[in-house]
Amino acid sequence: MYVPEGEFIMGSNDDELHEIKKVYGKRGGFEGYLFEAERPRRKIYTKSFFIDKYEVTNAQYKKFIDAAGYPTPRHWKNGTYPSGKADYPVLFVSWYDAKEYAKWARKRLPTEAEWEKAARGTDGRVYPWGNHFDPALTSTAESSLENMGDALCNVNTGNRVGKVKGDVSLYGAYDMGGNVREWTDSWYDEGKLKKVIKGGSWVDLSPKARAANREGIDPQGVSHIIGFRCVSDYGMRDKLLL
Repeated sequence: MYVPEGEFIMGSNDDELHEIKKVYGKRGGFEGYLFEAERPRRKIYTKSFFIDKYEVTNAQYKKFIDAAGYPTPRHWKNGTYPSGKADYPVLFVSWYDAKEYAKWARKRLPTEAEWEKAARGTDGRVYPWGNHFDPALTSTAESSLENMGDALCNVNTGNRVGKVKGDVSLYGAYDMGGNVREWTDSWYDEGKLKKVIKGGSWVDLSPKARAANREGIDPQGVSHIIGFRCVSDYGMRDKLLL
């Protein structure tokens, strides 16, 4: 999905964070979350790029494994993903795994700014779909069983990509609010110990579905709620393998 060059509004301001902390600051899942790391709310310029419409799926990752001889995620059996889960996001992949896949696919991982712009557009909206949270539009902990039932039935799969039709950004990218969190190529800390992950997942409450939400994870870490998607630079689209 094409994201044009130009400025967009990134991050959160004090008033936004105050309201979120007042309601959610002491709830489970937010212990230790550094709300201030989203500050300041500012304008950022990005060059144009293409971003994957969906999170990278098991079927796509399997092609990479077969072609490159790369190790499978730890929950796969006999060299393949769980039965019937071809169109589900690949999980239990580290940042290094995601980086290798992107390189093989002749793409790259998005920077934090690119990911956030693709999720929220240029008008500073809070969620991919607008400024107000609606659990019917995405797959988070508040959503109905219809939206998150697949993930609840098997915690190692998440939901089928694109299943929830309301969780789509202005640029046509799906599941940037919920389903699974996603790796980016940006460092979270000055010490370069953690990579930024963006977006919420089916186990997260709504504040983590905000486009400005950001967390730092050890790039070697893997999880049942972290996947990824790729981007490519403008002009490379016709050269891609996938």
